[in-house]
Amino acid sequence: DGDGDNRSARVHVVGAAATTRAPSRTMDRAQQNELEAITDMFNKMTEQCFRKCVAVYKEPDLSVGEATCVDRCVHKYMTVHGKVQEILGQQAQQAQQQAQMQMGAGMR
Repeated sequence: DGDGDNRSARVHVVGAAATTRAPSRTMDRAQQNELEAITDMFNKMTEQCFRKCVAVYKEPDLSVGEATCVDRCVHKYMTVHGKVQEILGQQAQQAQQQAQMQMGAGMR
């Protein structure tokens, strides 16, 4: 699963930042931004799937139909979110490569 790989990379980066003498406020801010983005995505997904799948809130447990709807909604939301993250990651990587190429060309 790719999540484990990302988590390992994140821990490695955090560990590397912790070994430097100066505290890394940029890393802390990046982590805070990531946490806020994940929380926002989760809240939007919860609201949208609840609104779509639960017509009347009258019982403490979801009906079979509501649970099925929520499962499908969450799966679809997470799939789309993953695809968007993948595309954004590719674009960021391409931008970084272009910037490195431009810096290399400028040093000649």
